[in-house]
Amino acid sequence: MSQICNVVVTGAGSGIGRALCVGLSSDGYRVIGTGRRRDALEATAKHCAEGNFFWREMDVADADAVAAGFSAIEKEHGPVDALVSNAAIYQRGYFLDMSAQQWTSEIMINLVGAANCCRAVLPGMLERQSGRIVIVGSLADLNPIPASSAYSASKGGLHALVKALASEIDRARYPNVLVNELNPGATRTAMSEAGHAPEAVYPAAKRLLETPAGGPTGRMFALDREIRLNEGLKARLKRLVLRR
Repeated sequence: MSQICNVVVTGAGSGIGRALCVGLSSDGYRVIGTGRRRDALEATAKHCAEGNFFWREMDVADADAVAAGFSAIEKEHGPVDALVSNAAIYQRGYFLDMSAQQWTSEIMINLVGAANCCRAVLPGMLERQSGRIVIVGSLADLNPIPASSAYSASKGGLHALVKALASEIDRARYPNVLVNELNPGATRTAMSEAGHAPEAVYPAAKRLLETPAGGPTGRMFALDREIRLNEGLKARLKRLVLRR
């Protein structure tokens, strides 16, 4: 097993979050799943390896609740070695049909919630000079569909958040603190009836969590490859040739 022991997974009550909790706990990690619904977290616990999964109710959009929640997690389980920021909602609705509160609530959970969790774990990771953050993202911002303005905007913001956080972590001083984005693609969850099963996302998430020190950071990955946004054909060919 990797040196990573304590992994916090947000949005653990269903879908991709539940699948990640099941996979990680089965592979021997101590997993702390968070979410807003106690019943959903209890349901996830029934699928996880006994003794390796714990849960805590938490609203990632509430910065104070996140700070208190992570503090309690560390007191009970020890330092957070890795964070998988997965919590997200998708409220289908046309922009002009949604109230300002409805629209903002999606940004708060999907984007601000991720930032709140990163703010809670990064200081300790830097102090220990070790940590992994994987933010579950989406390419919904590249070609937004109708009735998805808040979701698309929030996911676009995550690309910038990942790159910005990575740029602020000195690679020479902290080569073992890595922040990356995982784009799972179309996945069958409460948000979508199409795509692969949530369990298909786990191997890619595990690879990012187990990336060795000095590995990629500030990057985006699909299940089987790195995604390089805005890379032209010439630059891609040059990269592939140099890789050989």
